[in-house]
Amino acid sequence: MNKFNRILLASGLAATASLMVNSPAFADTTGKVNLSGTIPSNLSLTVTATSEASAMIFVPGNNTYDLKIANITGAATNSSSGLKVSVLSSWRLTSTSTTEYIVITGFGESTSTSSSIATANRKRIQDNNLQSNVPFDLAITNTNVAGAAPDSSLYISYNAPNITAGIYSGSITFTATDK
Repeated sequence: MNKFNRILLASGLAATASLMVNSPAFADTTGKVNLSGTIPSNLSLTVTATSEASAMIFVPGNNTYDLKIANITGAATNSSSGLKVSVLSSWRLTSTSTTEYIVITGFGESTSTSSSIATANRKRIQDNNLQSNVPFDLAITNTNVAGAAPDSSLYISYNAPNITAGIYSGSITFTATDK
């Protein structure tokens, strides 16, 4: 084999090796699939007003303590951290015919729907600086390991001053969220 043939053979082998290295059969390949999903919140809360809440009796000059206004039942979540329930109110009952109002002086909870008085988280509105329309969290709605909170009752206290006759109304808003 002469020198020219050897050079030609070496060049051919180098070209073949170059084609093999760049061939798709020898290329690096990768693939990636991104996965994601959502577990929706399974949050529930039922607040049922008592008949006393919509038929309050105001006797001018008298204080009323622990008027049961609502029951909370069915508070549950699938969050492993539990749930919280916040309440929001102006803490007053107003009339559309006058600028006078009746102040809610206290708010309390009980760990049962059959209780007749507040036994937990009793707050005097003025002493605890509960501000108008600033939410605060209820104490007894923390869930247990099963994700359900105990049923509870809610109470208010108020003073009925000597004010103009009329219909006075107000509200308390309850919001359940996952912790």
